[in-house]
Amino acid sequence: MKTKERILLTSIDLFNRSGVVAVTTNHIAKAMEISPGNLYFHYDNKEEIIIELFKRMCKETYQLWRFRKGSGKNPLQFIDENFELYWKYRFFHREMYSLRRKDSALAKMWRVHLQKMMKLMDVLYRRWVREGKMIEIKGATEMEYVSESLLAMSTTFLQFFESAEKAPGKRSIERGKRHVTRLLLPYTTGESKDEFEKFLKG
Repeated sequence: MKTKERILLTSIDLFNRSGVVAVTTNHIAKAMEISPGNLYFHYDNKEEIIIELFKRMCKETYQLWRFRKGSGKNPLQFIDENFELYWKYRFFHREMYSLRRKDSALAKMWRVHLQKMMKLMDVLYRRWVREGKMIEIKGATEMEYVSESLLAMSTTFLQFFESAEKAPGKRSIERGKRHVTRLLLPYTTGESKDEFEKFLKG
């Protein structure tokens, strides 16, 4: 594995465990058993690493959301895969508010990301309507409410749930999945509705 890739993977692990503020480039270099100079050969500072990780998270998110013919992915499976991705990059969902306030470039990238997610959400929803997995939401106001609620929930749930937990962990992911599933339940139909109800009862 190349050093640049190791830097990113080590950074994800340290940021997730200790938080971005507490981790320095020296901590990353020490965890990798390389010199700080070797790290700086690839990245000038921690902010560059964070930007690169944000780009990576976005890329993986878009790959997950894009339609692949014959994938047959149902809404519940899709929710599960999204929350696994949230957990992988959980430091962003815990700290994005403060991170984007400190870095204007990241703040701009975040806004663009949210706008793209709104569009992808609309495309995916219309596909599920055509496939008989969801009912058609009539009215732009209701559609906007659902989209914004889902996006607000998925980008802030870790901060909310972990602040109430004595020992924050993956249980917050399960709670987040249940809330998103419950929010979408009234808009599901057929097998999707049955799967959602079964999941919520489990």
